[in-house]
Amino acid sequence: MEPTAPQTISASSARKIPSALWLIAGTLVGLGIAAMWPHRPLTAATSDRNEKFGMCTVFMGENLEAVFVLDFLTGRLTGACLGKQGNQFVAFFEANVAADLKIQSAKPQYAMVPGLATIRASAGNQPAASVIYVSELTSGKVGCYGIPFRLPNAKTLTPLKLAPIDFYTFRDAVPAE
Repeated sequence: MEPTAPQTISASSARKIPSALWLIAGTLVGLGIAAMWPHRPLTAATSDRNEKFGMCTVFMGENLEAVFVLDFLTGRLTGACLGKQGNQFVAFFEANVAADLKIQSAKPQYAMVPGLATIRASAGNQPAASVIYVSELTSGKVGCYGIPFRLPNAKTLTPLKLAPIDFYTFRDAVPAE
């Protein structure tokens, strides 16, 4: 008996796994990874400004957001949060940014943006899921404000004080012109 020549295995003779099986396996692996991936709520903040004021929306939590307005002429920051029914403002907020940042300039130049933050609750106050950052450009100061959050059952006209968290200076003051 003569030995037979070795046979090569070609792609056509190898056992093929159907494409549909690969698709199903990939889908299952993808779903498994997506189920274990940490979930984060999608939030979006908006802002606008002109020479006299700036305003922004802030995510409060529990599917609520608030609107905040910074009056550049007075340095007063005010805000209001719509109730869960969406038909009226039920919570109000305020802070005196000019006093908190100790602004000396006759013509302050402000910038304001919201940010997400996780701040611990204290003594019955649950802070919102966001903070507001305000900077004054001529002094180079930046302040961060926490938002006390209590959704009242009825409209509360007394504004809650925004809680100054911390301040820092990002540059030396601009010399007076």
